[in-house]
Amino acid sequence: MPTSITITSEFSGSVVAKGATDDLSAQLLRRAGFKQIDDWHGRRHRLPTTTPLAEQVAIASHAAEMLRAARYDVTLPPSLDTARMSPPVHALGPYAAGAELLSITD
Repeated sequence: MPTSITITSEFSGSVVAKGATDDLSAQLLRRAGFKQIDDWHGRRHRLPTTTPLAEQVAIASHAAEMLRAARYDVTLPPSLDTARMSPPVHALGPYAAGAELLSITD
């Protein structure tokens, strides 16, 4: 059963990753830009509160992608997920250019 890791934004403004109990997930989070903290709550990772919002979103999304590629179950809120922030796809998909050309020539 894969380990579940949750990446969330806290009230303090910092982004925290919880559930990374093994060394591989901890290394992936550090590689993405998170700082490891070992305290009475256990091992957790967080971004500094001074990290700009755009960087927080980029780092959290990148960390989630790396963790998912390593087969971890990652929970990431939509506010931190750049994949959900992508522009909507045209209804015709790959045929959009052909439809535009057809409308011009008609």
